[in-house]
This record gives sequence, C-alpha cells and structure tokens, in this order.
Amino acid sequence: SLTTGAPRLMHQTNKLLHSSGIFSMDVKAQGEDCLIVTGSKDKSIAVSKLSRLADNHGPTWRSQCHASKVASVSFSSSTITPLIASASDDGLVGIHDMRLNGSESSSTVARLEDSHVRPHSAVWKPLSDSIFLTAGLDDVIKLWDLRNTGEPVVSFHGHVPTSGRKLKRIHRPTFFDSGSDSFILTGGENSHAISMFQLSEEGNNARDLHSVFSRGKLPDGSGDVGSMTVHSNQVAATVEGGEV
Repeated sequence: SLTTGAPRLMHQTNKLLHSSGIFSMDVKAQGEDCLIVTGSKDKSIAVSKLSRLADNHGPTWRSQCHASKVASVSFSSSTITPLIASASDDGLVGIHDMRLNGSESSSTVARLEDSHVRPHSAVWKPLSDSIFLTAGLDDVIKLWDLRNTGEPVVSFHGHVPTSGRKLKRIHRPTFFDSGSDSFILTGGENSHAISMFQLSEEGNNARDLHSVFSRGKLPDGSGDVGSMTVHSNQVAATVEGGEV
C-alpha cells in the first residue's frame, strides 16, 4: 500500500491447505512459478504452487507420514523436482520425493527414527541434494548424507551449556559459507550466543563429537537466538523480546 507502506496481499489460502496452524514453510522458484511447502499442526506436509493459490485449488502434493506437528520443512537445491526434508515432534525426520504419491509410505525415501529428542529442524546444505543437518530438543546437531543415512556424517555439540535439564526452546541452525570454508551457525538454550561449527571435508568420524569452532556472545539482555537467516556474509538473528 502506498499510503501505509504495508505489503499488498496477493493471494490467500483457505482450509483446503491445512486444517490447523502452519508451523513451518519454505519456497522454491520453479521457472516463472514458485513452489511453497508447508508443515502444519495438523500433522501434514503440503506443497502448493503460487500460481494456483488465487483459485483455491488446494495443494498439488500432500503427505501424512507424521504422527505429530511438523516443525520443519525445507526444499533441496534441485530446481526441477526438489526433495523435501521434514522434522516432527513424533521423533521422525523424513526425506520425501514429490514424484511419488504422498499418500504412500514409499514417497518417504529416507526415515531417520529417533535421531533427536523431538526434532525441530531439517535443513539442506545450499547447492546440495544429499547433505542436510538436523537438530532437536537435545544438545547435538547432526550432519547427514542422503546416500547413506545409517549414521550421521558427523555430530556437533557445545552450543547448549551442559546443565542436564530438559530442553524446551527451539534453536534453528543454518549453513553459512565464507569463501571456501563452510560452517553451521546456531543458537542454544541459555547460551545467549551464536555458536559456529566448521565443516571439514576430511577427518570426519561419525562417532566423534565436534566442538564449537567460534562463539559470539549476544548483547546483554538479548536472551537466546530463535532463528537466523544468511545473506552473503551477513547473518540476521531473532532474539527473545522480539528484536532482530
């Protein structure tokens, strides 16, 4: 709006998409159109096309593989038929192929059972269709290779202070590239900091826990990081209290 400065509402869905609140979302450009994947408290994953939202056609693909809230969904890098990673309170991290019928269990091409306590994040590495990370309400972040999901490629710890308490807050780790180096950035409950883990092409042992490479404390009174997004060499982080 030119008068208020608020963005103009282009399209709005109805209950054909989800019957309960949407908890997670990702988008992927596809030619002149755009794919939108959503995860909901109604336990479903839905994929919609932006061009079809105005006509309320409902999703083009749907999966009911989860038994609880879908806390995270993300597209892989493919611009033709991207895979979808999902994480749910039911303990399952799933990798889904939209070329297969979402009502069939075969559309979940990989299942990571109990990889975390209530997994809340499943994020693809940029420009990759095989490497992704996962996190949950525990003190470990895991890096996986879709070509062999028997065990994680490597695990990271140190972003959550050791306390023995049950974790309650979601932290959203993300990938960050700086030149030829790759990192994972994350917050951590009661850490009041952003922790950085370095990804190494050599010397990874799935049974080893890799410690924090670097840590940046947040300003006093900021609380913990909720979510982050990366653009080039800059990072935006939300913190408790509603600030960025």
